[in-house]
Amino acid sequence: MSKPPSIVAIASTMRSGSTLLKALLAEADDVLNLPERNFQNRQVVAKILAQHQPNDPPIKVLKKPAWYQESKRYPTIPTIESVRTIALVRDVYDTVISLRKMTFRSLANLSAPLVTGWLAKSYWANVTQNLVNLARSRPHDVKLIRYEDIVGDPITVTKGLYKFIGSSKEEGTKAYSAPKDYSWRWGSDDGSPNIKTLEVQPPREKSVTESRLLNIMESCDQVNSLRRELGYETC
Repeated sequence: MSKPPSIVAIASTMRSGSTLLKALLAEADDVLNLPERNFQNRQVVAKILAQHQPNDPPIKVLKKPAWYQESKRYPTIPTIESVRTIALVRDVYDTVISLRKMTFRSLANLSAPLVTGWLAKSYWANVTQNLVNLARSRPHDVKLIRYEDIVGDPITVTKGLYKFIGSSKEEGTKAYSAPKDYSWRWGSDDGSPNIKTLEVQPPREKSVTESRLLNIMESCDQVNSLRRELGYETC
């Protein structure tokens, strides 16, 4: 008899590695590798559960990062018994720089004076605080994970996550497979060359020094407090 289906929701800011995490989880035989799906939408979740077939992997991983307009209210977790949530966070420095590149492309440097403060103090701080609060209020079914820990020790981290989501996979992994039924692409999952290497890449050295962003990290109380709580090194 097959297991009843369950849902794993990956909640994160944009550019936090949620596509990588979903791919790593999908290395378990009992996890179905789905394209990005909005776990905040009841109809989406209900449809996925209703479409479960006896021979399908029973664990469905849904990931949907917070868009800019959702920064104050994100995330909404499905109200079903079989849901587990992974709250994925990443330090503000790399998140903001990556968001600027994603949003403004060739104008990323020109946009920096206008958008860096909002991205750090409003978007990153609000979403990250919501994720921390969620994990604190629901310790049994929400697990807080740092992106930096995934890329630093993927085998140990994934081993713990397989257990958390109820997978039978006992060994962790640092490698993953490309999806069979869809393609990674920008706007839905991550289409960067990095994800297509099919192996967790080690952290990259910072190639720029952002005085404006570093000043925000030191002077903004909410950003500073969140970074300390999450165990990030002070500036």
